[in-house]
Amino acid sequence: MAVTQEEMQALVGYRFPGGEFTIERWENVLLCDVVGSEPLPDGLAHPAYLFHAPLAGAGMRIADMFELFRAESDEAVRAGEYRWEIHRPLRVGATYRMSGGVVGMERKESRKLGLMDVATFAIDAYDAEDGGLVASTTGTWLVLRSS
Repeated sequence: MAVTQEEMQALVGYRFPGGEFTIERWENVLLCDVVGSEPLPDGLAHPAYLFHAPLAGAGMRIADMFELFRAESDEAVRAGEYRWEIHRPLRVGATYRMSGGVVGMERKESRKLGLMDVATFAIDAYDAEDGGLVASTTGTWLVLRSS
């Protein structure tokens, strides 16, 4: 059965479970290696952490997002874009509390990709120690539909 526009629109306002994420030193070293960067000085973590840490810290796996957005297959989702606003540098060894959810859903049709839902989510990362806002992430995923 096809997913209706109304079913998808009803996800706006959905809150992720929330949780925490700690940037471990060894993970930062591996991430820096993957992106072709030396580890940053003074205990700074690579900002590319904002690609996966917010979802993980908010209690969501990629598979959970596919299920939430009712993806028809593993190939039916495309990352549209990510926007990061960094209020404070990310630090190795720091623990961040994450909260967020689905903030937008729009059904579109493209000549090339066909019918799709454009799902937008936002997650804020707070320093677990002092509660200050560290970063805000907004992600937009394209969920391709067969009809």
